[in-house]
Amino acid sequence: MAEFHKIARADEVAPGEVRQYTVEGRPVALCSVDGEFHAFEDICTHQFAHLSEGGLEGSEVKCPLHGAKFDVKTGQPKSLPAVKPVPKHEVKVENGNVYVALNEKRVKVGKKRRRG
Repeated sequence: MAEFHKIARADEVAPGEVRQYTVEGRPVALCSVDGEFHAFEDICTHQFAHLSEGGLEGSEVKCPLHGAKFDVKTGQPKSLPAVKPVPKHEVKVENGNVYVALNEKRVKVGKKRRRG
């Protein structure tokens, strides 16, 4: 059974806002879209950048580095250069608090390429 971690009060994240939290040393983005909370790994699958810094456009989060977009409801990429989905985390709300259970899948961040 998944272990849930309390990460926020439900009133901390306004509709259309995305915020970053740290759960077990991992960056987790939490947003509120259409009255539901969505949590996902806060790392772009194309190249390392925190998706929470790119902002939310409807139900899509935009990477601040190269503009890739991901559907926050499914984690699926919606535009290039990203082609791999971002891992989604399970969310539940109880007594005005938001809890997240981490997905075992993680974004694999490769080493930086050397030029020369």
